[in-house]
Amino acid sequence: MPDHHKTNIHAVQSLKNYKFSGLDASLVGAVKSAADYYQIDVSTAWLYGITGNAFLHILDENLKEPNGGDIEPDVFRLVRNIGIDIQGRHQYANGERFLQLQKEMWEKAKLAINAGQPVFAKNLDINNQTSLITAYDKTGYYTDSWHTGEKFADNVIAWTDLGFSRCTCINCVQTRDQTEISPLPVDRLISLHWATSAPAADPYSAFKETLAFVIRLNDEEQYTKAGKTYSVGNKAYQKWLTAIEAGEADAYYFSLFIEVLREARRNAVQFLTEAQEKLPALDPSLLNESIAIYNQIAADYSILGAMYPYSEPPVRELKEKERCIELISGIMHLENKALDTLKRFMHT
Repeated sequence: MPDHHKTNIHAVQSLKNYKFSGLDASLVGAVKSAADYYQIDVSTAWLYGITGNAFLHILDENLKEPNGGDIEPDVFRLVRNIGIDIQGRHQYANGERFLQLQKEMWEKAKLAINAGQPVFAKNLDINNQTSLITAYDKTGYYTDSWHTGEKFADNVIAWTDLGFSRCTCINCVQTRDQTEISPLPVDRLISLHWATSAPAADPYSAFKETLAFVIRLNDEEQYTKAGKTYSVGNKAYQKWLTAIEAGEADAYYFSLFIEVLREARRNAVQFLTEAQEKLPALDPSLLNESIAIYNQIAADYSILGAMYPYSEPPVRELKEKERCIELISGIMHLENKALDTLKRFMHT
């Protein structure tokens, strides 16, 4: 429900009991937060699985977008199957059209919060991340996300900053290049959505629709969105290996990818384990086979996570390259085996 309260500066309209769920895959985290807000009984693992995120590895051209790939429209379509209807915009624009979309989303966000509906956005405070919009005042948005840090007293983000990633924590404010917000020579992403509850779909149909999405992306191996090419699955791993061997992989971004993928594969195991109870008609031996493979993938990602823990720049060089290449090559092989099990589910 909406909540009215005061800060030292402006009247604020906010939502009660709407908090970020804390996932590395911030898009899944935002959807889980909306599900929690509506008290929908769905686990993090089930959301991870039913959105396809538990099984995907999507790599951008520059190896710097661990939450990239612009799969939001597909995710929102799949989320509808578990009883969450998500509406909004996910569109690139520049110039006057960009400004129009900022204004449109500002009005839509206020209407949604006034109606007691949870709102979230990408590239509002953190680049390439999704954050909750928990409140607004007459100047802009208040957010909650995995990016914790000491905030300034007035931590509102101007509504005209949507698409510019203007985090209000002290570290970001002090280190940010102020010139990054000025021109609009290239397309920027406007991505803001709000959620309502809706009837859920048949769980078997939802499961098959998710697998079809994951299999299609992996079989296509790459796609282009907004002028950027993204590699998927086997091609993503090959791209990683080539960059690591050439000394072109950045340790900072690599560690971020590892965090997201480790979390994803752990949830793949839990999702398939839940499927054993929720979808008893599925082949139990195939489920066990799939769970065992994803368990090994998750374990190998845990090893990589220990080797390359998250740390702020300027840590850039990947060390223990040979061991890293060995692990990534092994994971790539396991991922191909795991994908084969997902394909076999489609014929059961």
